[in-house]
Amino acid sequence: MKKLIGVLVVAFICLIATPTNAQIDVKRLGKQIKRSTEERVEQKVKQKSYQTTEKGFDKIEQSAKKGAGRKGNKPTTTTTSSSSSSSSSSSSSTGTVSVVKAKGNDIYVSFSTGSNRNDGSKDAPYKNIQKAINEARDGDVIRIAEGNYLGLMNIGFVELNKAVSLIGGYNSDFSQRDPIKYQTTIQPRPEQSGTSSNKSLLTVNLKNANVVFDGLILDRGWQTGYSISPSDSERGQPDGVETGRFLPPPTKGGNHGVRDVISNVQPLLGGSAENCDITIQNCLFLNASNYGIQMGIRTTTVRVINNLFLNSRMAAVEIRGTSATHAAIQEEVEFAYNTILFAWSRTKEFEDMGYGFRFMTGVHYNVHDNIIGGSCFSGLDKTRIDSREESRKIHVNNNLFFLNKQADLTLPSQGGKFMRIRTDMFEDVEDLTSAQGNITATPEDYPELTEAIDHPYLNGFINVAYSEEASHDPNSPANVFRQAMGMNMVGTIRSSVTMFHNYYSLEKAIKLIGAIEDVGMQAIE
Repeated sequence: MKKLIGVLVVAFICLIATPTNAQIDVKRLGKQIKRSTEERVEQKVKQKSYQTTEKGFDKIEQSAKKGAGRKGNKPTTTTTSSSSSSSSSSSSSTGTVSVVKAKGNDIYVSFSTGSNRNDGSKDAPYKNIQKAINEARDGDVIRIAEGNYLGLMNIGFVELNKAVSLIGGYNSDFSQRDPIKYQTTIQPRPEQSGTSSNKSLLTVNLKNANVVFDGLILDRGWQTGYSISPSDSERGQPDGVETGRFLPPPTKGGNHGVRDVISNVQPLLGGSAENCDITIQNCLFLNASNYGIQMGIRTTTVRVINNLFLNSRMAAVEIRGTSATHAAIQEEVEFAYNTILFAWSRTKEFEDMGYGFRFMTGVHYNVHDNIIGGSCFSGLDKTRIDSREESRKIHVNNNLFFLNKQADLTLPSQGGKFMRIRTDMFEDVEDLTSAQGNITATPEDYPELTEAIDHPYLNGFINVAYSEEASHDPNSPANVFRQAMGMNMVGTIRSSVTMFHNYYSLEKAIKLIGAIEDVGMQAIE
């Protein structure tokens, strides 16, 4: 700062002694000096932030080695400015977890009482989230009342490319906040499919931003095509489950009485971030037909704290680093106090995918105090590697794994087949920087969790079965002809599955919040 003052004084003296026709050049020089100084300050902030985060990860490793237990680690609250672009250090995997409160200039949105011709104040809120984003400035906080928000003119998605926080869960006059009672949803219907087929429900493309997403409910379940076949084997609908199985596009299905519905296979929250600090907390991600969260990050910290991911296809969460492979890793993800249940494979044949949380390349991870269950393949996936593996830090502590069909953790192997690891072998996995307090549970071990899950859905998942039936008639007219022409004969294969990524309602999903004390998603305070 002293150097900057000195430079400006010299520049001022030069300005006085300079003829009028030369003063423009001096002003331009002053702007260049200021811009150069600001860039140096910003670079120092980045370096300090990275060093602080590295120290935080070192503390995690030291604390985890002490073998601290899972109980007693409830989320605490920290207030942060939405306008700041620096990142704070990651909290300990065995200590308290920060739940961030956004702070900045407030803009208000109410579906029931607002108008996009208003000024966005509490007394005259906007009607639409997208309108508020368009009018907002970097650092603003958008506070959103209950309602279902579908973008401008109900296009079916919301886009964010500013350093703006989104806070949902208020009543209509903003006097109370309870995200479960006053639900702020992005829950498109089949009629939005034609205008949102290539968009995430919430698409974020951010640079130099410090933002919080809090109290939002993202649900693709009302926009997805489910089988309405009259054949039980084709429909894939266990007794008591609300819909038939998921149908990938371009196959048409039905949804809550609407026919000819084509599924949207974009993430619920997707996009990219560079030089950002992002907190995602107290949110519900439901019925994701292609990832709950899928993001690429560079020089960015992401905290995913106290959320519910229910009924995801492919994977619940995939956050990957996008920096060059020769660069030092400056990307971090903390994933804590979340509940992941029912992660389905890519196809009904269960050929690949079906993960709860994925460790992607180029990111330090701290995964702790989560419930990760009901994955068709594995709760955690660490099969992606690059040249920086030795410098990467991955902490996996105090998580509860529940009914993951093939493994709690998958790893690459030299034989080409993924290794399937349960929690009792986590301590032998050298790729994990720390791995303490993780357990594999059964429904009998935690009856409170079993009770909170919709029983028909749980039973259908446990007993899911896939079958194929081949038929070949060499005497059929087609095969007789093909034989006469020297061609291969043909047959048919009919496949069926008893259940696959069927709909799970918001009303039933809410019962999972706080199902087990101190692990998984807790009640929102």
